[in-house]
Amino acid sequence: MKTTNDNIINVLYNKHRILIDKITEYDYNGDMATVKKMCTVVRYEYDDEANDVATCETAIPMVFNVSPYTGLMDMDIMAKVWIDCGCPNDNGRKWTKDSLHAWVAG
Repeated sequence: MKTTNDNIINVLYNKHRILIDKITEYDYNGDMATVKKMCTVVRYEYDDEANDVATCETAIPMVFNVSPYTGLMDMDIMAKVWIDCGCPNDNGRKWTKDSLHAWVAG
């Protein structure tokens, strides 16, 4: 089975880089079988005065645990909300719009 991986979103948001990749899986006949998305968030830690990713001392990659079938725009918005919440760990469960809303509401 063949798989391709394409980066479809690569944006800097609030000292974090949001990377969303499209993963396409093909069956043995070469026909597209499944399309999934994966969201990685990279936290940059650097001197606040410099505020420049190029001078970053530490880059911490994290997987934003969300369904791979979430819509692209929803995934992007949810990743930004997750960043604004401090990138909390949900003990391995996948984040949803409802669980993020509940986290924000407290």
